[in-house]
Amino acid sequence: MIRGKKIIYGITGSVASVKAPIVARELMRAGADVHCVLTQHAEQFTTAYALSVLTKHETITSIFPSHFPNTQHPAPNTSSTWHIDLGRSADAMLIAPCSATTLGKLRFGIYDNAVLLVAASLKEVTPLVLAPAMDEEMWLQPAVQENIEWLRAKGVYVIDPTSGALASGLSGIGRMKEPDEVVKEFENIWQQTKSENIIPDPGHQAPDTNLKGKRILITGGPTYEPIDPVRFIGNRSSGKMGAALANVASQEFGASVTLVIGPSTEKTDGLLHRIDVETTSQMHDAVTQQLPAADIIIMNAAVSDYRVKNYSIAKLKKNGSLNGLTLELEPTEDILKDIASKRSAKQIVVGFALESKERGEEYARKKLAEKSLDMIVLNFYDEAGAGFSSDTNRMTIFKKDGTRSEIALASKTECARAILNEILTIL
Repeated sequence: MIRGKKIIYGITGSVASVKAPIVARELMRAGADVHCVLTQHAEQFTTAYALSVLTKHETITSIFPSHFPNTQHPAPNTSSTWHIDLGRSADAMLIAPCSATTLGKLRFGIYDNAVLLVAASLKEVTPLVLAPAMDEEMWLQPAVQENIEWLRAKGVYVIDPTSGALASGLSGIGRMKEPDEVVKEFENIWQQTKSENIIPDPGHQAPDTNLKGKRILITGGPTYEPIDPVRFIGNRSSGKMGAALANVASQEFGASVTLVIGPSTEKTDGLLHRIDVETTSQMHDAVTQQLPAADIIIMNAAVSDYRVKNYSIAKLKKNGSLNGLTLELEPTEDILKDIASKRSAKQIVVGFALESKERGEEYARKKLAEKSLDMIVLNFYDEAGAGFSSDTNRMTIFKKDGTRSEIALASKTECARAILNEILTIL
């Protein structure tokens, strides 16, 4: 997807900068022409020389012109307007890792190092992608989250950090994803930004781009709650409906889609962001993190209602600890209720209700009101061709304004189109 493209790779002052040569190598493996730019603080963790040898281009470390360029890899910043030349010639820019300080400076227009200067010189249509990396306490600072939300709203793309071991020796969220994951997400973002600007073939129907510029957060699939390392409590959700919603919203409606999905084999290519989770707690954390940037939230996941309180760290034996086993359960997080309570006035929240045909409408309307939703989609587990694992579905949609609409039995892709069109009527 990025073969032959000129990628500016910015590296800022974070411990994760030690991964910079590997990120650069992965970009080159994908066929990109990589040009590295470092802040002075980044040089505490990686070297300009190593990146120059790797990329075959002089690595820029200063906003001032280079008077003595390396003869083997001539410096591109030998003129006072080097940043303009480099920024305007770029197909995209990736900053990984992106420090908390860099996030703040980008938001407030402070361009006092080489990385920031190039970012400020990009064309309006050139994608800027950030991969933040910092300790958990820094990542969770309200100022950092506000800066990220503001940048996203202005069209900057963010590859969110993951949870794991941190430089402080602690474990938590804030760790930059591994280099191959960063590059994969970068390629997905590149593909999406290019597909938004494709001129349609006159012989084909143009996609509905009424959601272009909107950021949609979708949940899908089941969640699994472990009993021991090999057993779990779960449900039969396949993730097909969530994947269909994500694919149609992205490919046909032009939206920027983030999908948080439980264990599922469904394919979702070209999304802005896919986050795979297993437990309800993990899904809750991921959705909470993504919520501020979303315009529309579609909560399709079949979330487990209970988790095992007495989880066993060792596998339970059939003729031993499993004999006469009693599981003590506790409620999981009510993600939909929590998200609906935290939503802003401008955000649209859509829920799903899987019920029996006998009293399904009653329960769906009750859920719509109690959780302050804009819309709820009802389907039935006791109807042929609908519900879990099926390739088709039949749905009834209720909105908070009292209107109701029916979606006859159709493929889940067609159902996804119908749901998104109903959301358009709310917009």
